[in-house]
Amino acid sequence: MIRIHFSAADLGRVVFPAEPEPLWEAALAARALSAAAARETLPPAARRWRQAAAPLVSPSMRPLFKLIAPGGCFPDFLTPTVATSGVQSAAELLAGTPTEVFREELDERFPRDIDPYLHGLRAGDASARRALGTAVLDFHRNVLAQSSDELSRQYAGDLAQRAHALMHGGIEALLTNLHPDAEWAPPVLSVHTLRANASVEVHLRGRGLQLYPSPLLAECLVDDNPRRRPVLIYPCADGPAAEPHDPDADTLAALLGRTRAAVLRSLITPASTTQLARRIGISLASTSEHTRILRAASLVTTHRSQGTSLHSLTPTAHTLLMQNS
Repeated sequence: MIRIHFSAADLGRVVFPAEPEPLWEAALAARALSAAAARETLPPAARRWRQAAAPLVSPSMRPLFKLIAPGGCFPDFLTPTVATSGVQSAAELLAGTPTEVFREELDERFPRDIDPYLHGLRAGDASARRALGTAVLDFHRNVLAQSSDELSRQYAGDLAQRAHALMHGGIEALLTNLHPDAEWAPPVLSVHTLRANASVEVHLRGRGLQLYPSPLLAECLVDDNPRRRPVLIYPCADGPAAEPHDPDADTLAALLGRTRAAVLRSLITPASTTQLARRIGISLASTSEHTRILRAASLVTTHRSQGTSLHSLTPTAHTLLMQNS
């Protein structure tokens, strides 16, 4: 659970990036490609992107991937605040990170002797710095630029939905409808995550909050660096997850039953059994039974990791939702 505590000033300082930020885009994409914990829960669009992008990764990009821990975490210095636009200036800023920041954040996440490259970066080695900047540039030019059209459309579509919510309902409507796993009870935004036993408290204290939609993850993440504005990264909205405006015309519910159709729609964003039960408002036992039936019908896949069952749609289910949205 992530709890983000707002003050009155913070509500006036909620912002979105106008377009994907190069370093966040690189970090989240590398995470989706390399971290086992992230790959298991990728939404359908991200899976399609991963299939197209994976063959484009080259050895020059390895320094970027070495900063993605197996569980999906990456150091804060990989996503600094960049004042100017463009991947070139972002890569230069990253390569110029102070040595003490490299050392402090790498020591938090990686054993000191786990990798010669990380050891060099920790020591502030000039060639290691250059290699990291080159890795980000190559990754953008040769992977993201070649494979991210669908992801860009999802990002733009999500921002359009948020702009509509803000214009017609203000910040309250925006935060209330941010994501199925987020609950707004002023002055706290509570976000349920796949890590049931983890709890993070974020006190904004006038710093505001940047909301960052990403099509490359299935759960919300938070970055609370005291040196800058906190960032909440959340999965992009996807149209087929929405309920039909006319329940009487809901052909999917007529086919599967209303609750099972709701389960399928909710899984446009993959979820654990507990998350899914909370989204739909049904018991854990009922959720398990519905996912079992949908799995038998080849509409849902389930991956088990660290005692948690993670459910996601199959390509057949995604097509079914598109045809009945």
